Amino acid sequence: MTEAALRKFVAAEIRRLYEKADPDKLDPERFPMKLSQVDQSTAAANVKTGLEKYDELADDDQIPVAPGKRAVKDLKPSQSSMNIGKALGMAVSMINKSGPFSGGPGGNLGAFITADDYIMDGHHRWISSYMVDPDAEVGGYIVDFPREQLLAVLNSLTKGAFGVEKGKPASGGFDQFELSKIKSALKEFAENGNNFTKPEDVMRAVETFTGKKGDEAVEAAAEKFAENLSTATMSVPSGSPERPDMPVIDSGNIEKAIKMLAQGSVDVNEPYGELDVEIELEDTNESIDLRRWNRLAGLLRD
Repeated sequence: MTEAALRKFVAAEIRRLYEKADPDKLDPERFPMKLSQVDQSTAAANVKTGLEKYDELADDDQIPVAPGKRAVKDLKPSQSSMNIGKALGMAVSMINKSGPFSGGPGGNLGAFITADDYIMDGHHRWISSYMVDPDAEVGGYIVDFPREQLLAVLNSLTKGAFGVEKGKPASGGFDQFELSKIKSALKEFAENGNNFTKPEDVMRAVETFTGKKGDEAVEAAAEKFAENLSTATMSVPSGSPERPDMPVIDSGNIEKAIKMLAQGSVDVNEPYGELDVEIELEDTNESIDLRRWNRLAGLLRD
């Protein structure tokens, strides 16, 4: 064995024995929780050096991801940016079982859920399902990492793997979901509808939901929505990033992100790989068919 090969072998053994994806050992300087604080070159290195070519037998840096379900009442938001109009539109569609909500409240968030039950995306589906039925189940990809550290890892993927420099704009806070504001927004919705929902569809939904008629149904539905939300976590932990500083893992990148987390492509813990080594995500003959995976997990219906 050459000296270079021996060094690589020893390094691989050290990594195999000691480097696991441990959230408590995540370096906050290398992995900031705010997207705007992520250095592009460091992020590019982070998402390459976790999977060394000579380290194929090691399980280092792997973060398990699996499809799963949670009751909406057991989940917590990772951001406060939501729009009451969009949430009410989804709630009405869930009650009417129309469009993409033909199954009613719940369904597939199509987003990551942390080990401590925070959702990384899909907030409007979560809160609208909560308004209609807190016991409804939503599906997603359960990641064996807590909220704070997963945010940091996903931020590195956002910039380093997917080249996204800025997060999505914010559009409102939890205060929109107070009873008086829900009533006001729902009355406006029932009178005028929007680009996607006719007023008569709104009225059909609130009357079905409450068993009452006309204006009385609108009032009762708003009160029932607010009552259901009274048990929801309507805050985020101190120091949480605002929406523009959150990761952006759009649906087109979900499969790749899952693969990179599960394979250990992101160099989560020390010792870190050599930054000058060109490493790409290992190609395999077996790709992840998310639709098939979701169907097997019961998240999608045929």
